[in-house]
Amino acid sequence: MKRKELKIFTNMSFFIAITAIIVIPLSIYTSLPREFGSLAFILTLVGIPFSIISMFSKEKLLKRIFVLIVNLMPIGLFSYAIIMDFMDEFFRSAP
Repeated sequence: MKRKELKIFTNMSFFIAITAIIVIPLSIYTSLPREFGSLAFILTLVGIPFSIISMFSKEKLLKRIFVLIVNLMPIGLFSYAIIMDFMDEFFRSAP
């Protein structure tokens, strides 16, 4: 694939990132159903490979980095929570 044709992946991952930025906080803080937040989280998992592929395009570098960071953020926060729960469970002093 030519580098100019990779702009499609950048645009798709950009729209996924914008959707995640809007929908995930709204589903947490408002009466928006939680399924929309879950769907946005799953879309960011789909957006990660698109973001990595888009790093080879000729799109603006700032846009490509923004998309990669935003698409990695939900899975990064989830991993952080799992690691902190593990550390809290096993490294806490005994009662």
